[in-house]
Amino acid sequence: MAENQASVTEAAPAQAGEGKRTLSAWQLASYGAPAMPLSMVALPMAVYLPAVYADSEGFGLGLAFVGIVMMLSRIFDGITDPLIGFISDRIRTPWGRRKPFVVIGTPIYIAGICLLFIPPVDFEEVTLWGLTFNTGYPWMLMALVITYVGATVKDVPYSAWGGELTTNYNERTLVTSWREGFSVTGSLIGAFTPTIILFFGYDKPLDAVYFLSLAIAFMMPILVANCVISTPEHRVVEKRAERLPLKESFSYVWQNEAYRRLVIIFLFSSIGAAMTNTLSFFFVKHVLLAGDLYGLYLAPYFVSQIVAIPLWFKLSRKVGKHRATMVAIGWYAVWSCFIPLIAIAPMVWFDAFEIPKLLAFLPENAHASTVAYFEGIPTGKFLFFIVIMCLKGSSIGALSALPYAMAADVVDVDEAQTGKRQGGAYFSIWLMVRKLAYALGLLVGTNLVVIFGFDSLADPLNTTNTAFALFMLACCYSIIPAVFKFIAIPLLWNYSLTEDRVREIQAGMTAAEARAG
Repeated sequence: MAENQASVTEAAPAQAGEGKRTLSAWQLASYGAPAMPLSMVALPMAVYLPAVYADSEGFGLGLAFVGIVMMLSRIFDGITDPLIGFISDRIRTPWGRRKPFVVIGTPIYIAGICLLFIPPVDFEEVTLWGLTFNTGYPWMLMALVITYVGATVKDVPYSAWGGELTTNYNERTLVTSWREGFSVTGSLIGAFTPTIILFFGYDKPLDAVYFLSLAIAFMMPILVANCVISTPEHRVVEKRAERLPLKESFSYVWQNEAYRRLVIIFLFSSIGAAMTNTLSFFFVKHVLLAGDLYGLYLAPYFVSQIVAIPLWFKLSRKVGKHRATMVAIGWYAVWSCFIPLIAIAPMVWFDAFEIPKLLAFLPENAHASTVAYFEGIPTGKFLFFIVIMCLKGSSIGALSALPYAMAADVVDVDEAQTGKRQGGAYFSIWLMVRKLAYALGLLVGTNLVVIFGFDSLADPLNTTNTAFALFMLACCYSIIPAVFKFIAIPLLWNYSLTEDRVREIQAGMTAAEARAG
């Protein structure tokens, strides 16, 4: 015990100095870069996975059952997060306590993605124990479990590591902004990939996920290796030398009032995000009748996120992270209300936005060759939809980056109470709630539209879907998710952990470390 206490007091001055360091641009970029390939494939996981497995041009499985499989895999994924977080907080290696997990989880994750989107087997109907089912369902479940095991091993310590890179209130927002910037860049690459390959004759979701899976298998090992080498992981200094039992550790976490609020906020926000992502492709294909142009919608949508991130960061410095998050929620909700209106509006209202008319200035030959790609597709309503979605999407970066930065702040409150640095426990619960909420959103979104009569395998041009079913698809895609996000407003209104309060807590911690030294 005396040896433990000595090591703590010797390291305390070093930690105090480390907390004041300014991270270089290279270190910020190196830490954030692995988020890029992760987001390149996170896009297919979020919006293309249902289309790949539950669309007539994919593997042709049932949408409701695909939603159940995705929910079960997400539940398994969520319950493993606290275990990895707990182990990551307590392990000590010559390479740090976060880096080994990031290295181990990366190849597992890549293997799961390739099995999921490039299956080496054909799916077929089989009968086992009197039950007839498609082999695509168990294969999908197995591949998702492998993918999520790799993601948990890698992402929980990676998130905690980011929260420990600095103790500066605004620099933490900078860390998450860099990570979110790379994340959105990866999403942008993932979004532009279907657009680019469209002009080479590859216009199906299966084509897009094939190329993206190969890309992340090449890029992710390189960027993770650079991150581990170039990004510092500061020595852990804890005023309390003995280790907390698992039950007591998570008890302290849940007693943190500011953290409880963030968890509840993120829970409902993730439910809404899951519904939007899962139903996105089906809305474009069956309501806008522009499924082949889906990649063209994703690209400008994610560009708007990248452009807006610095603006939200500036706003958060002026009014605080929680106030900026409230503004982002309001902005998101306003533009969400337009989506069902676009769905029910007659096509003739959008004739001015038709691509042949917008490109009328081109020479005749160029005009003819360009518009040939869009023949038979009502592009007017689709382009107007893109404009609305860019305005709506400009808030997504804030709704992703700012809550993560706020979560890093609440860890300081816990350290002041317990003397332990439990970032792994905090971010594991954070990710667990996100994944379980996402699982619920998947179940609600995919099954609710089926209850309303929507058939994902129907021909969109000669559809058997009723007008009511398509309108409810639009509402489940936009209005209901916005309502879920609005729940955060009263919880953020009197949020107590402001910049001044965080500085006060950190000053108290620094003083306590100085006295211990």
